[in-house]
Amino acid sequence: MKIGAALLAAGIVACGPAASGAKSSPTPEPPSSPILAIKPDGLPTFVPPTRRPATATPGMNPGAAYRLEGVVVDDQGAPIVDVCIAIGPNGCQPHSPRTDDRGVYIIDLPVAENAYDFHWTKDGYQEVTRRLSFTRDQVLNLVLAH
Repeated sequence: MKIGAALLAAGIVACGPAASGAKSSPTPEPPSSPILAIKPDGLPTFVPPTRRPATATPGMNPGAAYRLEGVVVDDQGAPIVDVCIAIGPNGCQPHSPRTDDRGVYIIDLPVAENAYDFHWTKDGYQEVTRRLSFTRDQVLNLVLAH
């Protein structure tokens, strides 16, 4: 499931950066228009907006420099709950971040001059793998296929 770096960069830029400036935010209003996401074949698509979260978006962890966040949906646009986001080669672990009931995930990352390997996995869906480097907060929305 590889996509060109230009398409990935275009998808991230089109989605826009996560909140800039302040690293904590009140309960956000979800967008009312469709969200740009990347399909399993690497092509961009629009998916339905997320629901309003029950609680405020957590502030950035101390020592973190960048935030990666997004929504994971199925090929019908429904949010996928409990998608594991494994970072690195060890696969999904009990402490790995997961999507919430809206399909939303948030990962805070330290400053690093290397790329991270991310793996979005859930039984019954095809795994999506991306190698990402960070110089700013990023939003990456994905569609997982059955």
